[in-house]
Amino acid sequence: MKVLLITGALAEDAVRRYAKESSVETETLALKTAVAALLTPQAIADALKTTKLKGFNMILVPGLVRGETNVISKVTGIPAFKGPRYAADLSTVLDSVCEIQLSTTVSADDLLREKLQRKAMQEIEKTEKNRDELLKKPGSILIGNLAVGKDFPMRVLAEIVDAALMDKKTIQQTAKRFVAAGADVVDIGMVAGESQPEKAKRVVEWVKQVVDLPVSIDTLDPAEIEAAVQAGADLVLSGDAGNIEEIALFASKVAVVIIPTNQRQGYFPKKAQDRVKYLEEIIEKAKKLGVTQCLADLILDPCDVLESFLAFKEFAAKNPEVPLFVGVSNVTELMDADSVGVNAVLARLSSEAGASMLLATEKSDKAKGTVAEEVTAAKMMFLAKKRGSVPKDLGIDLLILKDKRVHEELYDKKLEAGAKVVCASEKSEPSVLDSKGIFKISIDRTEGVLVALHYVSLDMTNPLNIIKGKTADSVYTKIVEKGLVSKLGHAAYLGSELAKAEIALRTGKEYLQDKMMFKE
Repeated sequence: MKVLLITGALAEDAVRRYAKESSVETETLALKTAVAALLTPQAIADALKTTKLKGFNMILVPGLVRGETNVISKVTGIPAFKGPRYAADLSTVLDSVCEIQLSTTVSADDLLREKLQRKAMQEIEKTEKNRDELLKKPGSILIGNLAVGKDFPMRVLAEIVDAALMDKKTIQQTAKRFVAAGADVVDIGMVAGESQPEKAKRVVEWVKQVVDLPVSIDTLDPAEIEAAVQAGADLVLSGDAGNIEEIALFASKVAVVIIPTNQRQGYFPKKAQDRVKYLEEIIEKAKKLGVTQCLADLILDPCDVLESFLAFKEFAAKNPEVPLFVGVSNVTELMDADSVGVNAVLARLSSEAGASMLLATEKSDKAKGTVAEEVTAAKMMFLAKKRGSVPKDLGIDLLILKDKRVHEELYDKKLEAGAKVVCASEKSEPSVLDSKGIFKISIDRTEGVLVALHYVSLDMTNPLNIIKGKTADSVYTKIVEKGLVSKLGHAAYLGSELAKAEIALRTGKEYLQDKMMFKE
């Protein structure tokens, strides 16, 4: 296979450099047009009419070129397709040319991304379709209609923390938000130290009214557990040495997460071996009492994460027939680090330990988005384990604040020769107020939109206009369209602030108008 790579003058060096990373033989032809994106299929075809082309099996043009490449094929007699948008993706595309059907209209990186995503989802869907057979294997159980076990992706249980303190509307909104994020189970978190069986019953009923997923109850109080089970709860968190005899009377037909504690006596073994032995004893007792669907939670201690995972690993090796439940958010909530990375690593460790279900909570502001992060992480680790690979190049990822490959163009200092270079000051002069009015920018996270409140007086009591949109571009375009800004400086300011707000909306970071988003 020999491929001719067409590019513009400015990108020539980058194209040659990235092409060398592939094993496919290539030649690079830089046309006179400086910017590759400004090339057209006809211009490329015209340029190739006078070029001797021998031994080429394929021609790749920049993915940003508009129009179809058929005209190039007709002129040269060589199949011509769209390559990637960015040179950094060239080696990946070149190494995959025999695996994907390239397009004359769609850039190759889009095709490759779609193929990887489709392949990943198909693998997961195939497993779900085969669930009846997989459920016959030891270590698999049904919670409601949800199959849980090592042969399935780790399921994510999303807890509504302190649900007993919330009203019906908030509880149902939160439950629906968790379902939209991909949760497999919605968990009702009760208040420790209190017994509110009536509230437990009502909350389970409220949640089941709006979601079609298994619902669990998170409490050690037998009265609350009984009320929740009667209301239709499918899973109980948790049973331990202190309450298992009482809850076995009414929890025998649902699944129960068993923990190695006796909360009534304040006992929790710290060492992995002691934890495993104690949990085995409680589960054996639970089964004798009729609780047959047990999940094991060795408790992920945020003060001793390694010892906890050693306990999970040892228990799984000795008890492969019992699904593991890992409280990932025990650590995420108590670590001042971005949740996405923490959840990814904890999901990986949980997968290696043989976990079947993960706990996700979004109690603290820094943990917002954890449910969706754990859902993606669970799928990633399932695919990695199934393929016998590392969680990389799977078709799905958790890259949010950083990119796998850098596509930005390197700055060329040579461009400064003969140009007037002006260094902007970080301190800006106070601007004159726009006669058209002023704006307050905010975020409506419930609706997932940016909001620009337009005022015509400095008291900023009642806005004259409220512009809403999902992107900065849509909002400031509407502001300009309605003639609500008259000064260039004000327009530039609005664009900057709206861009910050959009980043905050997408990442979960806070937005404060006129304040820097990231620490220096």
